[in-house]
Amino acid sequence: MLAHLTSCLLMTVLAASPAAEPPWAGHVRQVHAKFTGQKGTLAAFGDSITVTLAFWTPLLYKRTHAPADMEDAFALVKGHLAQPCWRDWKGPRFGNEGTKTTRWALDHVEEWLKSLNPEAVVVMFGTNDLNDMDAARYARNMRELTDKCLANGTIPILTTIPPRHGRADKAATFAKIVRDLAGELKVPLIDYHAEILRRRPNDWDGADEKFREHKGYDVPTLLARDGVHPSHPKAWQDDYSDEGLSKCGFGLRNYMTLMTYARVLEVLGVKTPPPGAKGERKEPPAKAEPSSARPAKANESSPPLAASRTLQDILAQAWLPKAPPLPAPPADAVRVANPRQLREAVAAARPGQTILLADGLYPMDRYVEIRADNVTLRSASGDRTKAVLDGGGRLGELLGLRGCKGVTIADLTVQNVKWNGIKINSETDVQKLTIRNCVLRNVWQRAIKGVMVPPGKPRPAGFVIEHCLFALDRAKTFADDEADKANGFGGNYIGGIDAMSVEGWTIRDNLFVGIHGRTGSARGAIFLWVDSRNCLIERNVIVDCDSGICLGNSHRHPGTTVHCTGFVVRNNFLARTPENGILADYTKDCRIVHNTVCDPAGRFGRCIRIVHDNDGLVVANNLLAGPEPRIETQSRMTVVGNVALGRSADLPARYFVNPALGDLHLRAEADKAIGKAAADHLVDADIDRQSRRRPGDVGADQHR
Repeated sequence: MLAHLTSCLLMTVLAASPAAEPPWAGHVRQVHAKFTGQKGTLAAFGDSITVTLAFWTPLLYKRTHAPADMEDAFALVKGHLAQPCWRDWKGPRFGNEGTKTTRWALDHVEEWLKSLNPEAVVVMFGTNDLNDMDAARYARNMRELTDKCLANGTIPILTTIPPRHGRADKAATFAKIVRDLAGELKVPLIDYHAEILRRRPNDWDGADEKFREHKGYDVPTLLARDGVHPSHPKAWQDDYSDEGLSKCGFGLRNYMTLMTYARVLEVLGVKTPPPGAKGERKEPPAKAEPSSARPAKANESSPPLAASRTLQDILAQAWLPKAPPLPAPPADAVRVANPRQLREAVAAARPGQTILLADGLYPMDRYVEIRADNVTLRSASGDRTKAVLDGGGRLGELLGLRGCKGVTIADLTVQNVKWNGIKINSETDVQKLTIRNCVLRNVWQRAIKGVMVPPGKPRPAGFVIEHCLFALDRAKTFADDEADKANGFGGNYIGGIDAMSVEGWTIRDNLFVGIHGRTGSARGAIFLWVDSRNCLIERNVIVDCDSGICLGNSHRHPGTTVHCTGFVVRNNFLARTPENGILADYTKDCRIVHNTVCDPAGRFGRCIRIVHDNDGLVVANNLLAGPEPRIETQSRMTVVGNVALGRSADLPARYFVNPALGDLHLRAEADKAIGKAAADHLVDADIDRQSRRRPGDVGADQHR
């Protein structure tokens, strides 16, 4: 299985051949015999070289030019590893954070081992210790850290630090300390330092003058321009050819970690599951379907929602807000009744023009783009279900906006689109768009997509998205979108609203139902990120979606330090959103207040999740049918007045009117919520726009 390692990992993994037992094998089995936790858990203790999503996570999605033995290793690891350990075990709570040292690790390792109890852990500290720690102290700290892992029954996989610009000799000394420690304690070693020098003995340092034309991580050697972190050049990311492993520092570390961890699993007797076995993702056949393949029918994939949760039942609830009618159209409105007339009317639209769609099905075979200011596109009848723009499952993007201001799209349906239902070309100065009372159904990447805005360009501002329905009839399949592949996002690249670099948006009174990725890891129903500012998200209802409201995520584009600033998320109902109910990930001065999240059986326990930097965040007066807010940060925050009811299965029915249909209005028996809100963070009105009386109720609903 590991023949590809004979040239570069011989000392760290094998002695001579895949059949030869590594010298640490016997000891590892002894340690594992004491293990009491969940098998398949792998933690990573380290600093910024570990907390980044450039480490480990990319292996799950893409492995270009991977040799056969690497794919064998991946199959073994994929069949054994718990899903959260690929991406979610990031941040200080999980033992990894930027700027940290072995001192920090020793202060917290016992709590990590207690809370995570991992079967194995990859350990790499030392880059920051180079600044002010002598070798003797570093050796003592690394030994103590390793000993604590062993005592827990956790297998430590030690990793040497990379060379460092200006401190190459000391880095080599630290690497030798870890190398010797692994040999002495008979534990697996990833000799990252030695492999970097073997591959690039004379030009490993991206800070060298010869790489002055390159910036940041985009350097075609193994260290970035700062001479500290591994490189991650775009041209060589996820490329596991021999050349790729010599030009991408994170790629090399990912490869070595995968191969070493797979060898540990082999020593423990773990076997690769047969194709299609429970716990392993089935890969599609090697020959992909052509892009013209018909979309899968609703009954060919996941079964529809249970009868009690059908979209029709949810929509039939009288309490859901209804959009007030628009004013009567102007006398000079252009009326259209087929796709050709629609295309021509949009192309010829003058500023201020109203285009009225007659009721009917519009089979769309090409993209339509609005470019004039203050255009209104709406159905003539005002019934959003009767004027239907249908992409047939083949059209990549249906309706777009470019370089325009003040446009309104209302009272219509956009459905069966492969990628983006409504595409906002934000880099062209699109402003003050209103999308109201629309249905966006079976759009297989993003119902509404706003792209990134380059530096110096105006950000899209003043948008209102209200009274819309976002729904899928079933979970996404590979047949819906040939771009979303098994070795990419695995059929999970799908969401509701996804926009970057926005300002002053209001997203309110919308309903999101059934937004599921192929394996249950879809993006947020509402997902705003990349330096977005001052947005209001209120009175939305999100039912049976993989993720709910996401302020940012763990990936930051170069130049982005904060995803969301000055946001308010209030008075929303969320029922069964297991990936994340409400997520704050790299935010500043945001408020998450008076929301109700009901997911007692959620597999990750993330009714509210706070991760990475979130300075100034207020999390107050939220009602959670599930565990307490999951806080994975040491940021300065205010967390007050929240009520977590726990995971008892009978609590939702006792506290809420009809949680199966997303109706999370309080019952009179909701004693832990009624009158228990923290007064300093009380919101004036509730999800029904009813004034709150003091003492206020916790959650989105004011009972009386």
